[in-house]
Amino acid sequence: MIAKDHRPLAAPLDTDKPCLVLLHGWGYDRHCWPEKMLQQLRLNHQLILLDLPGHGQDGYEITWDQSIEQLDEWINTTKQSLPQSYYLMGWSLGAQIAIRMAHNDRRIKGLMLMAFNPKFTISAAWPAAMAEELLLSFQQSYETSAGKTLSRFASLQAQGSTKPKLLAAHMITLMAVKSEKIGGLKLLQLLDERAHLQQLSQPCCIELAKDDELAPSAWVEHLVLPKHIKIKWVAGGHGFLLDAEATHTVGFSLLQLRASQ
Repeated sequence: MIAKDHRPLAAPLDTDKPCLVLLHGWGYDRHCWPEKMLQQLRLNHQLILLDLPGHGQDGYEITWDQSIEQLDEWINTTKQSLPQSYYLMGWSLGAQIAIRMAHNDRRIKGLMLMAFNPKFTISAAWPAAMAEELLLSFQQSYETSAGKTLSRFASLQAQGSTKPKLLAAHMITLMAVKSEKIGGLKLLQLLDERAHLQQLSQPCCIELAKDDELAPSAWVEHLVLPKHIKIKWVAGGHGFLLDAEATHTVGFSLLQLRASQ
């Protein structure tokens, strides 16, 4: 169930700037976003930074037996505290959840999705994804050695960076050990947002990293997307958003997204 203190950050005050809600990836919390990127986004947006279920200050815990149902409960509760009109920006697991949030919701005006796969686990008809055994091994090792698991995860995310060891070391500082985070690993195994992505009515910009080991960009070749979903390839790996050496285009892409409406 949702903890009594579960609530997203307060909605922004009335402003001429549109609201942008940010959803981070697994293992992190709302403090992971690079300050330079946030400063860029604040030029044209009011920001709300959320903690995913079981991450950061969010007191909600996802369990294995009802993980999808519990996520939907979290989404419904979270939406009650969000403005009547906003954009969503999601990274990795946060992108999957953003797609699920936007399904049949006219309050959400557009989406910016980065380094994700609508279905993270591989299957015969979905080859550009992760082996389920890898996600299961992450889950099992996180239960017994969370710190080492986060270090391994950081190394995989940093692949494709010009300085992977430096980026991985930085990522580790952003991922606190928290037992409730294991629910996010279960969501990565179970979520399949392919149909919801194809059914999106809102404008959507997707940024995929060319050297992403966790969400291979080739998945776009196996899914027919509507024309209002635009794909952009960027340099780096899964953690390109946190890479100080990379050139971030998120702010510009968001402005393009809004201009397309």
